[in-house]
Amino acid sequence: MATSLRGLRRLNISLANSAFFKYNFINVGVRSMYTERDLGVSLYENTRYVFRNQFMTIENVFREKMQEICQHEDGVIYTEDLKAMIHLAQPNENDMQLLNVMLEKYIQNQEEKKFGKYIFGPVVMRMYYHLNQPEYALGAFNNDAIKDSFNYRTSFRILMCLLYKNNMYKEMREIYQKVLDAEGMEYIGSSVVLIYAACLKENTPEAVEFALDHWKHQQNTMKPSIRSSALLSYLLIKNNKPELAMEILSAIPLERVISIKNLKMLAYIHLGKYIQIIPILKYGTDRDTNRNKQYYFFSEVIDKLEEKLKTEEVEESKQLSSLIEIARQHDYIQSNCTLEEFILKPMTFSRRYKESSGEQRRYYPDKRSESKSYM
Repeated sequence: MATSLRGLRRLNISLANSAFFKYNFINVGVRSMYTERDLGVSLYENTRYVFRNQFMTIENVFREKMQEICQHEDGVIYTEDLKAMIHLAQPNENDMQLLNVMLEKYIQNQEEKKFGKYIFGPVVMRMYYHLNQPEYALGAFNNDAIKDSFNYRTSFRILMCLLYKNNMYKEMREIYQKVLDAEGMEYIGSSVVLIYAACLKENTPEAVEFALDHWKHQQNTMKPSIRSSALLSYLLIKNNKPELAMEILSAIPLERVISIKNLKMLAYIHLGKYIQIIPILKYGTDRDTNRNKQYYFFSEVIDKLEEKLKTEEVEESKQLSSLIEIARQHDYIQSNCTLEEFILKPMTFSRRYKESSGEQRRYYPDKRSESKSYM
């Protein structure tokens, strides 16, 4: 009995460690600014499991029946048929094409027969996300016959996250600009952070130009969030534009925000303004304010600073080296993740509300939660 209990205990510890490394934002497998739960993909997967069980013995027969209906001009695709196919579809060409035809015929049936309208856009996008089919998702979003069904913030956000996950940053810029021109900045809302993340990951002159142009446009309609400011600032620093990065960072009063603090240090290093780094290091190494090691520094930033102190004649070298040593002694230097990984971690959600589309409740970020997640 004791042996069994010890075995169970080891298993529980193993599972706990596995879960921690799987869901910790530092994990390199994290490739989205939104979690699957917050995109509604997890709920879709649960519903998909129910449909698979219900259709276990008749799944192939159902597909054949749907193909037969789609081949006839007067064939009717009902809401329950469409729901089932959305949750049974597999990542193969036959299923993707069948679903596309079913979507078009369903819209046609709605217009002709005026029966109840099923808002399938967000659910279909979750299906594409689950099956990792960005090309088909793009095709559906741009399909004139069904594109109005995707005219919801949730559909747009899921598509952007799917493209982001597959490193399709150019396509993200194209879709983003298309939606921005058609719907405006208020429609895009908090999803704006996705385009700055995409530009940072793409890291090309075209991406820098697009991000800067959009930043100027956004200033007239919606105040950029801390996360957006951090993403753009880091992109500018990486492209040798630290002076522009400082213009953005200087407008943020929250000195205790981890990303902003480290980005300011990085910008000052590039600008050679070492005296400006001293108060940032002093605040971070103050044991009264940093009691819980909340305001740590990233090792890459500290390494960059130390490298400059060794190769350049810096008047404040002694004081800076002393503060770095204090930070190192008290374990205030973060080496488990990079600054880029930190500012690209999934956004946190702290409240729910219903969208005007009449969908089920979805999560949206609270401004306070974004600040809190950086501290």
